[in-house]
Amino acid sequence: MNVFGLVVLDVVLLAGLLAIPIGLGGNFIILGAALLVALITGFARIGWVALILMAVFVAVGELLEAFLGSMMARKYGASGYGMTGAFVGGIAGAIVGTSVLPLVGTIIGSILGTAVGAVLAERLRGASEEDGTRAGWGALIGRTLASLFKLAIGIGMVIHVVAATHGGGG
Repeated sequence: MNVFGLVVLDVVLLAGLLAIPIGLGGNFIILGAALLVALITGFARIGWVALILMAVFVAVGELLEAFLGSMMARKYGASGYGMTGAFVGGIAGAIVGTSVLPLVGTIIGSILGTAVGAVLAERLRGASEEDGTRAGWGALIGRTLASLFKLAIGIGMVIHVVAATHGGGG
């Protein structure tokens, strides 16, 4: 790969990493960049096994993000209502956050929405304020952990792609 191609790749990889904490599909961007490198280099720099492993990690990260907020809410005492509220609240919060403050609002809205959704659902079912708040904290912790896990996946993929393209080896 030439210098210009490497600079463009680095910018795309950085954009992918920056997209993760704001709730956008950063790991998909990084995976797409890795696939493009593989295709351009005839799979000499990044092979099928690496691409498949990256895709598996991306999928695991997405599944964790979708369910960890709900599962942690459960661990902190939420009922099925609270778990559902955490899941729906995370999606609603991301939508509202994006409309209020694009990019940054998405992640803030998603995290806060997860917590608020769990609290509201628990309160609507008749749980005490304390129990609802505890469920909300669990949802907040779970969603935050999921974001950190996805960021770790992205960093690992970027390290592999950079090593494969800048180091001369595969």
